[in-house]
Amino acid sequence: MPATAATAWTTLFWEANLKPGDSVLLLGTGGVSVAALQIAKAAGLYSIITSSSDEKLERAKELGANATINYRATPDWQAKVLKLTHGRGVDLVLEVGGTDTLAQSVNSTRMGGSVAIIGGVSGFGGEFQPFSLIGGKRKLLGIYVGPRKALEELVNFVALNNIKPVVDREFPFSQAPEAYAFLEAGQHFGKVVINVSK
Repeated sequence: MPATAATAWTTLFWEANLKPGDSVLLLGTGGVSVAALQIAKAAGLYSIITSSSDEKLERAKELGANATINYRATPDWQAKVLKLTHGRGVDLVLEVGGTDTLAQSVNSTRMGGSVAIIGGVSGFGGEFQPFSLIGGKRKLLGIYVGPRKALEELVNFVALNNIKPVVDREFPFSQAPEAYAFLEAGQHFGKVVINVSK
């Protein structure tokens, strides 16, 4: 909770100031995105989530995703986001993809909306058109976890809504290299845990 879920909470409610009925696009099904999905569902947000795996998208639907997009089957996923939001775009994108996804994330965002830069799976840098921000009055938000007060709010919210963190797989400490390889391969849905007591 102090890392992924707190990052999601801070982004959704402290930085983007979302309200029930607002929309959020979550990229991938890693720890931050899945935590954000669970929080979004409980908070009454409209959530769209992406993945390259239909199986993972089915799991996301079970957690409450309103819409899903397989970005391999739909490489122009920004157009699908706009279609799902009736041409408006989402209020917020949780951007974890980096170079390969940033431009599409910005173009998936409504006028005046925000793109929260949380990670860079495909790296940082590359070509970016600043006019896509200017023309749409969009904002880029740099996110790095959040303050203690946000964590306290999150803990209360999670307890009140009986949210259980999604742990894909647990590895004993002796298999830590395998755990990192599993994480790097992007096979996980939610969190990967290394149990230091085993």
